Amino acid sequence: MIISINHLTKVIFIPKTSLTFLSGVLYELDVDAFRLALKDYEDDPDGMALIDTHRHNSIVSLGGVNYAQTFEIINGYTVEFEDGQYAVNCTGANHNLADVKVPNQVSLIVGNSAGLVVVQSNDLSTAVQDITDSVWNAPVATYTTSGTLAAFISKKLLTTGKFLGLK
Repeated sequence: MIISINHLTKVIFIPKTSLTFLSGVLYELDVDAFRLALKDYEDDPDGMALIDTHRHNSIVSLGGVNYAQTFEIINGYTVEFEDGQYAVNCTGANHNLADVKVPNQVSLIVGNSAGLVVVQSNDLSTAVQDITDSVWNAPVATYTTSGTLAAFISKKLLTTGKFLGLK
């Protein structure tokens, strides 16, 4: 992937040719490939003395569930996609690209998810089963988001030992 970085303006530029064409006006950005391109730049002699452009957290396994990696542009850097009327589907990691994107005609399809789970199978039925198992087999105490059904059930189970009269 070809990128350029202007450290005076703190703009990271992604040309359209570095994106994967999908169809019509839809392109894809592999966020992990973008991260690796930035890392490659930062370990070169020209980039080593400059402040970091990003922070990365790899896949994390919590309670038997593998959560997706995260990628964050930091230190005041922004990301500019080559201007044009097209959309970019961002895949491969949760990220903050929409927050740091230089405004232009390019639309971002972000796809971040607090519960983004890494699925090892290319088979859709197996992937759905993996996700279902991840949700239903997670420890009750992990469901704490106030106002959600999962938190309500979790609280009932943890405080009374039963839910709807079931034990």
